[in-house]
Parts: sequence; structure tokens; C-alpha cells
Amino acid sequence: MAEFSGLPPLPASLRARAARWAELKRWERRDLARELRGLGLSYREIAGVVPVHKGTLSTWCRDVELTDEHRARLARKRPRETARIEHGRRLRERAQARRQSIRRVAKAEADSLLDDPLWISGVVAYWAEGAKTSNQLIFANSDPDLVRLFIRWLIRFLDVHLLDLVARLHLHSGQDEAERIAYWSGITRIPAESFGKTYVKKEGTGHRKNILWAGTISVRVRRSSAPFHRVMGWIDRLREPDGHATLPRPAGR
Repeated sequence: MAEFSGLPPLPASLRARAARWAELKRWERRDLARELRGLGLSYREIAGVVPVHKGTLSTWCRDVELTDEHRARLARKRPRETARIEHGRRLRERAQARRQSIRRVAKAEADSLLDDPLWISGVVAYWAEGAKTSNQLIFANSDPDLVRLFIRWLIRFLDVHLLDLVARLHLHSGQDEAERIAYWSGITRIPAESFGKTYVKKEGTGHRKNILWAGTISVRVRRSSAPFHRVMGWIDRLREPDGHATLPRPAGR
């Protein structure tokens, strides 16, 4: 039986429909739940009125807007949860402020580095081939010279040590994994034990036909959130119209 005690006043029509829950079609149940949510009831309170799981209510009612008064009432009913949510929000805001600060400082720092060819090469390489949404530095490529340049760049400009690097290979089926790990370990100087599980592309998956002998290597810097946002700041600087102004111009132009 539906329970209404301790709740905001419920219209008689809603109480009557709740009493007939077993007879309602699914869309009628959904509409009833949304109307109850629109009155400011929590999912727990709605589940006390009609027998429906809170996960289902979350799906049905996710776009129902609550008034400020409704939110204040729910906050009073759940002080611990409200405090936890508020604490999480403050932590996220602080983390975002730190990331933005790192990015701003790095963007200003870039002005003193624009004349360095290795710095420019590494930033552009990461801009083209690096992960931009992972919150960590990850670079993947199949060209050994470019991978070697990227690691030189990490060491020189980000003070990264080889022991800070982990790698993973992407190979086609039939390729000798141990042989390729030894090859890339020699190219990068990353110890073989720092290579993670190899991803093997199976035959017939629609991948390109020209199989790379050495495969593709993905290099990741451990605990690289701050360096990642520093690099993003450098890229921000190169995005600006004068960010490449000091690059050498081809002869004859």
C-alpha cells in the first residue's frame, strides 16, 4: 500500500492513481512518477508511494526540473548526503582551478621557448598524435624516430625520467610480441618490464592491410596530470596567430 505520511500534500488524483499502480501501463507509471518528482519528492519518497526501483526513477525523471524550494527541502532531509555532494563539488572546483592555473602559466612560459626547434617539434608532435582528453600524457606512433624525439622532448622539457614511462604495443596477429617489445625497448630505452599487455588486432576486423613490421607503440607518463595540462597550455600558445611566428621559413619565401 502506498505511504503518504511525511510527504508534501499530494493531489487526490495522484493518490488514486498510485493506489491503482498494478493496473497502470508502463507509460502511465512513468508519467505518474514524473508528476510525483515534479512535486519535489526524492526518489526514496517516490519509491515509498509506488513500488518502483530508484534506478528506474533516475531514468524516468532525470530531466524533471526541481524548484529552489524543492532542492532546499531535499537538502534538509539529507544533510549528510548534501554535505558529501557539496564537498565533492568544492574538490572538483579546486582541481579545475589548479588545472587552469597550470595551463595559464604554461601558456605564458611558452614565449621563452618558441625559438627552440626541439620544443616546437615536441609540442606539435603531441598536438598531432597525443591524447588530449585523458588528463595524462599518452603518445602513440609507429615511427621510431618520432617516438625517440618525443621521449627526448619529455626528458628535456618536462623532467621526465625513463622510469616514469610505461609502454604498450599494438600489433597484428602473427607478429612476434617478444621480438617487438625488445625492438621498441631498444628504441625508447624503456625497460621491457615496463611494457603492459599488448593489444593484438585480429585478422578480418577491417583494419588496414599494410601491416607495420614493428607495430605501433603507445607511451604513457605515470602520474602526469600536471604535466599534461602544462603541455595543453603550450598548445594553447601555438594555437594563437603569432604562436609560430619564430619558426624558420623555407628558403626562397
